[in-house]
Amino acid sequence: MKHKLSILIFVFVVMSLVLSLTFSAVSQEKQIVLGTSIITYEHPFYIDVVNGMKKAAEQAGVEMLLDDPKTKLDAQVKALETYITRGVDAIVLFGVDPEGVVPVVEEAIAKGIPVITADMELVTDKVVTFIGSDNYQIGTEVGGWTKAYIEKEMDGKAKIGVLWWAVSVAQQQRTQGFLDQVTQLPGVEIVAQQNVEEGLRENAMTVAENIMTANKDIDFLFGGNQTCTMGAVSAVEAAGANVKVVGVDIDTEMVQAIKDGKLFATVAQQPIVLGSTAIETALNKLKGEEIPKRITIPVLLVSQENLEEATQALEILDY
Repeated sequence: MKHKLSILIFVFVVMSLVLSLTFSAVSQEKQIVLGTSIITYEHPFYIDVVNGMKKAAEQAGVEMLLDDPKTKLDAQVKALETYITRGVDAIVLFGVDPEGVVPVVEEAIAKGIPVITADMELVTDKVVTFIGSDNYQIGTEVGGWTKAYIEKEMDGKAKIGVLWWAVSVAQQQRTQGFLDQVTQLPGVEIVAQQNVEEGLRENAMTVAENIMTANKDIDFLFGGNQTCTMGAVSAVEAAGANVKVVGVDIDTEMVQAIKDGKLFATVAQQPIVLGSTAIETALNKLKGEEIPKRITIPVLLVSQENLEEATQALEILDY
């Protein structure tokens, strides 16, 4: 009897040890790690993007690494190289340069790390997908609004200056969409189309001031993103000029500018949705799901006419 009891105790101990090791292995199962890199955390748009990414990562219980290269290509490349060395499970990339990051992106892909791109399309067909708004449509929307305003309120004549971050493919497309609309009017003259270095607000304000100084009778300024647009708004306000500003993106400051009549119209993207969708797409890829080559996030034109309705429809964060 004692011999049988000893055997039972031994079996129980062994089974307990096996179960303990099994549970330990499960608890130590490798957590999914996503490497992410935005363009710059100085832009409210990317603050919202990051909030969307963090929310999705937390809900999924995955680790999200975040890199802010502050618009610098070499910094972003270095971060991606670090992600490759670490062996992250996937990369979510808001590229600083459409061509400059391609070699390191393709290196990651060659080593089995899927790359999801968002907001800026890269010059490569090897990424899993591109997630973003239709940037030409964004420009078309705000350009169409501006064209209608000029026809109705200004007898079809206006002088327009354009501020954009020229390296951004997204802003190239937006600007082209805007210009294709307003230049349909024979009375419209594009008096300036100037790059805003690094797309920063203070640089945009300086560019806008220079455009207005060189063109005393200018009627409109168009900004290719939030910082270019609000830089133009600040410049117009500081100069006390009678210049109308239209642009792209939305946040609480831009909502207030529309209320105050300082910003006439803007096309709102949904950066929080963009960020969360990017993370969810990366995780779906890791699960083996089929991912479309392009995922489009809807946009909405916002002006005083639909401001209340638009702010209810959009998720806008305060800063």
